[in-house]
Amino acid sequence: MDNQVMMVLENVSLGYEGRPVVENVSFSLEKGENLCLVGANGSGKSTLIKGILGLIPVQRGKIDVKCGLNRVSYLAQIHAVDRDFPATVREIVLSGTQVSGRRLPFYTKSDRRQAAEAMERLKIDGFAGRRIGQLSGGQQQRVLLARAIARQPELLILDEPCSALDPEITAEMYGLFDQLKRELGLTVLISTHDWAYVRRAADRVLELGRRVEFIGTAEDWMRARGGAADA
Repeated sequence: MDNQVMMVLENVSLGYEGRPVVENVSFSLEKGENLCLVGANGSGKSTLIKGILGLIPVQRGKIDVKCGLNRVSYLAQIHAVDRDFPATVREIVLSGTQVSGRRLPFYTKSDRRQAAEAMERLKIDGFAGRRIGQLSGGQQQRVLLARAIARQPELLILDEPCSALDPEITAEMYGLFDQLKRELGLTVLISTHDWAYVRRAADRVLELGRRVEFIGTAEDWMRARGGAADA
């Protein structure tokens, strides 16, 4: 990490229909950092991520994504895709190059090159012409990860991206996150319940329980929780 601040949240509250779900959250994220977002179901992790992405309005406080949202990519947990969904792998990945202010469906040579490089990097170029619904869950998540990196982001936000995958594929995906962070110089914010990944990969941990319950190193987090992180 080179101490360049990528994102700052100041006293942020978020929610729905005036009801707060996340309250008074403040933290910063440094360039090159892997910040693991943890907390029980219902603690507000996904709501916080939606607020950062601009998908829901901030009720109070300020979110400053210094690289701009066009340099942020997002990967959520995998959901079942209809086997008859007509989009091909190539089309899905190429759509990731679109940014705010661009007119669909026009793609440049640069867009197509970025998509091709992302598919090759994720080793899915061999089935670029297949429909995404014909792939396994792990393959589909690789496609969506390729889509996320095709726009060449600076910040990658992951919301429980392995929650529906089997253990072997989960380990493979976490390895890919590590590889992409290292090779592409990414900053990562990841919501996860995988404590083994947190222990191994986190530069810092942010535990959320509507408010910030803890922020610090994984080692200090486990010590503060008295071993609860092994659960």
